[in-house]
Amino acid sequence: MESLLDYLEMLEDLIEGSKTMPFSNKVSLDKEQIFDIIADMRLNLPNEIRHAQKIIDDHDRIINDAKNKASAILKEAEYKSQEMADEHEIYKMAVEQSRDLMDETKKAARDMRMSSVDYADEILLKTENAIRESMNSMNLQYRAIEDSFSETIEVLYANRQELRNSNNG
Repeated sequence: MESLLDYLEMLEDLIEGSKTMPFSNKVSLDKEQIFDIIADMRLNLPNEIRHAQKIIDDHDRIINDAKNKASAILKEAEYKSQEMADEHEIYKMAVEQSRDLMDETKKAARDMRMSSVDYADEILLKTENAIRESMNSMNLQYRAIEDSFSETIEVLYANRQELRNSNNG
């Protein structure tokens, strides 16, 4: 099977090899040979066209496949980019929540420490007041005992004086 270019070359050879007319550029050609070449071209032309069409179709298919792949890659890249942005946002939110939680925990610990100090102070104050009251009560009782002893000593002294005076006299 010959290609379309081969047939064109045959026509060129036929024209170049033909006799020119005197005093003109016109040539004398063998009509049968030209019709045979054209008939062969017609028979083989569909094959050439089919082959060319197949090449064009393959070209179009390759271009479309490349466009589809590029589009898919672009979509995947956009998805990954969005996913990474979302993950970054989630990370930022987690960090922010972590900071908030740490701040709340520190505040709660500070409040708890202050409450403990207040509670300890309250207990110590109550203990101090109880000891003061006990000490005041003991001082009152001591004074009462001291007064009682003083009175007893005075009575004893008076009794002794009375005894001495009654023995002397």
